[in-house]
Amino acid sequence: MSKRGTSGCRTEEDRISLLPDHLLCQILSDVPTKTAVVTSVLSTRWRTIWLSTPVLDLHNHDFPNSYAFASFISRFLYFSKGSSCLHKLKLDLRFGRPIQELRNLEFVSRYLDPSYLVTQWINNAVKLQHLDILFVHPRSVDMMPLSIYTCVTLVSLKLCNVPLAASEYVSLPRLKIMHLVDNVYANDAFLEKLISSCPVLEDLTVVRHGETDYNLEVLRVHSKSLKSLVVDLDGNSFKYSDEDTGKAVVIDAPRLTYLSLADYQSTSFVISKLGLSAKVNVNVSFDMDFDTDLIDPSKRCVVGTFITMLSTVRDMTLSGTTLQVISLYLKHEPLPQFPYLIRFHAVFYNSDLGKLPNILQSCPNLKSLVLELEEFKVNEVLVLSSSSIPECLRSSLECVEIRTPIRGAVAEIELVKYFLENSAVLKKFKMCLRRGRMNEESNILMELLRLRRCSPSCEVVVQLEELKEGSCESMKRYYNFF
Repeated sequence: MSKRGTSGCRTEEDRISLLPDHLLCQILSDVPTKTAVVTSVLSTRWRTIWLSTPVLDLHNHDFPNSYAFASFISRFLYFSKGSSCLHKLKLDLRFGRPIQELRNLEFVSRYLDPSYLVTQWINNAVKLQHLDILFVHPRSVDMMPLSIYTCVTLVSLKLCNVPLAASEYVSLPRLKIMHLVDNVYANDAFLEKLISSCPVLEDLTVVRHGETDYNLEVLRVHSKSLKSLVVDLDGNSFKYSDEDTGKAVVIDAPRLTYLSLADYQSTSFVISKLGLSAKVNVNVSFDMDFDTDLIDPSKRCVVGTFITMLSTVRDMTLSGTTLQVISLYLKHEPLPQFPYLIRFHAVFYNSDLGKLPNILQSCPNLKSLVLELEEFKVNEVLVLSSSSIPECLRSSLECVEIRTPIRGAVAEIELVKYFLENSAVLKKFKMCLRRGRMNEESNILMELLRLRRCSPSCEVVVQLEELKEGSCESMKRYYNFF
């Protein structure tokens, strides 16, 4: 760095370069390897620092061809300290076509084979703690070495679109995080073994989308240590089958505190036990036909059992599709009680909103309710029974929020009226008003002012819809009514 002035003037210093090597390596570990390599031109001090970083984070598209990409990684592992201290290997491997460069040479062809390369890289990283691989290849390649299933140092494993061969022995004693997205497994039993062979696993994500050679039939999760589980199976597929597909999800994780379940293909869900502090986010359809008003007895039993499994949670989010299932179930059976439920976030289709009092009747200690309205029809008539006010409205419900921007439709006003006139201990009612002409906004606000409130301390907050995003999170003006 340059110096300025004479005596008495401040001298500029390259203070970062004065840091010890291990701190510089830590700084470079927080940026992609491509960026870390660029620092080698700063000065002689920086020339080889990047070779000692414990992280290798690369995208094959950052290189002119596959040969250059493979050569860089192999030379890094060979010439640097990385072969013995590499802790994190993150690779984005997207091959648009089979390797063509110099394929006529047997050695080079093998050298560029993804299975061979990844095997060598992982085996050289003897102290690997974090492995993150995204793999896209025109043909299925068993690229993961079997040694990965017995890596005693591995703490985090994130694989996307990776074919995984079966292994007779699996043991990952330190693995705490495992994210499996669109991978191809030898069979369902091996996926079950992979999960259950991680005795300290805390965070598990299993995602399966689209049509591939592998079709997951039954997902079984058995773990005594698991705290967070995210399952997303074919979540974008809306299809109904006349025959029972037999697909199922079985969860046995007694320490689970967070469960996100999105599944439009399975017909059965079994959850052994959820703790009292558990938080759940559920979006399931049971592969049900919503064109009928009836549920056959066998499916009704499956739905009832599943709802009962959720009855011990404190925080629950239900999708519109799941509430469609519950609305159909309510035509046959009452809901079980949810005595511990404190916060409830629900997405209602307009046709199911009339069942809201029945659902709230099962939540006697509810304190916070968030509603989103889907496919809401302006001219729809909403009938909310007031003959039997739910216990939570009379004794516990303190906060209600309607996140969907309302337009002043009769049904929307009826929904607002229901809560304001029947909630005895309500402290805050929050709603979002769709932007329109100023006189329309004023008319709706005046109508809200005329509504009677059962709770004298209730604050009504009306926010205006954000113009850009259509959300009510950032408002330019809002109204409070006490």
